[in-house]
Amino acid sequence: MGQLIILAVFAVLMYVLLILPQQKRVKAQQALLASLSEGDHVLTTSGVYGNIVEFEGSVIWLEVAKGVEIKVAREAVQAIIGDDSDETSDKNDKSDKNDKNDKNDKASVAAGDSTDSNADAESETDEDE
Repeated sequence: MGQLIILAVFAVLMYVLLILPQQKRVKAQQALLASLSEGDHVLTTSGVYGNIVEFEGSVIWLEVAKGVEIKVAREAVQAIIGDDSDETSDKNDKSDKNDKNDKNDKASVAAGDSTDSNADAESETDEDE
C-alpha cells in the first residue's frame, strides 16, 4: 500500500516538474508563431536575424541583408526582436572586441612580451611564489 502512494506521488511530481513546463513552452511558441507578421524583426533557432518579407504557408522569407532573402520554416522562428536589436548587436560587437583584446593580452603574456600590464602580471606571480 505504501509503495502505491510513493508511486502516485512520484507520478504527480513528474507531471508537475516535467510535463506542465513543457506544455507552457509549447503554448508560448504557438502564440509567437501565430503573432508573426510581415516586417517583424525575428531571430531563428539557427541564430539568423532577419525581417519577415513574405509568408507562404508554413514557410517564411527573411531579408537578412539588403536584397538577400532566405527561405526558412515558420517553426524555426525563435523570437521576435525589438527595434533596439541594432543597439544590442553593437554592444555585442564591442564586448566581442574586448574579449579578443583580453585573449591577445593573455597570449602576449604567455609569449613573454613585456608591457606594463604584462610586467604587473609577472610581478603578481612572483609574489605568489
